[in-house]
Amino acid sequence: MEQTTLKENNRSVGPAVSRRQDGMSLVGLFLAAIALGLAALVVMKVVPLYIADQKLTSVFKSIEQETAGSPNEIRRMLAKRLDINEVDDKFDPKDFEIRPVTGGYRVTYNYDGRAQLFGNLSLVAAFKHQTRVSN
Repeated sequence: MEQTTLKENNRSVGPAVSRRQDGMSLVGLFLAAIALGLAALVVMKVVPLYIADQKLTSVFKSIEQETAGSPNEIRRMLAKRLDINEVDDKFDPKDFEIRPVTGGYRVTYNYDGRAQLFGNLSLVAAFKHQTRVSN
């Protein structure tokens, strides 16, 4: 019985058992910082595309409630609303497709929004809008 006690005492007196350390290494920290930086860059570049598109959506909703007698009148309405929404520098009323349909006009605008990340790498988002304006 005395031997068992001695072995137990030797274990407790001897060097401490090394525990496994948890945490992130310096390389892991750098990789995580690069990943977070890249994600932040993508968010900062893409969010303005969607904000401009939301403003264009509101332009389309507002002209849907209007009546117009000609495509030129619709273009004037578009120019005015694009200016009010502060996106007249991004969208040109001449680029909107206006076709006559029964009872009015169909206004269509499809475009690709580009966000340049760095170098020759860009993100492209395709947007499509369509509404009907009565006459």
